[in-house]
Amino acid sequence: MSLKDALNKRNAADNDQDQGDRMPSLNDPIRSYSVSPDQILKPKPEKAADRIVTIGDSVVLKGDISDSDRVEVSGQFEGTIKSGSIQISQGGSVKGTLECEDLSIAGIVEGKVTSTKTLEIKATGELTGEILYNELLVTSGGEISGTVEKQKISNSLSAIPSQ
Repeated sequence: MSLKDALNKRNAADNDQDQGDRMPSLNDPIRSYSVSPDQILKPKPEKAADRIVTIGDSVVLKGDISDSDRVEVSGQFEGTIKSGSIQISQGGSVKGTLECEDLSIAGIVEGKVTSTKTLEIKATGELTGEILYNELLVTSGGEISGTVEKQKISNSLSAIPSQ
């Protein structure tokens, strides 16, 4: 079957359906669109993919991790992690500095920790060091020791003089 025959067969089938749903064919007249050429040529913004760093079970890594959306540690890490969220799995360990919004610990963490939103220590988790948090959740069995301090939230109303 030739291309022309295939298109004619498809057009005959499409005529039975709603005209708005059918695909254009080679025989269709050229129609103008109400879209400017700039809009046609402008690429659509793509959704940025999550930037995830995973340190697997048998991995031992030393260094710095920054500018990531999420870090998952199942192995051993020594260094600094700056991320949106950090998850330390059972069996995973971190020695160093952690800075994030959300931190979940089921393994062992030793060092300086700053969590601007939630800090969760699960039943198998151990956290030792200098700890700054906003919201703290420790499950029964979880351990926390060191300097633990809740972040001070600045209140714009405190600048208003009392009467």
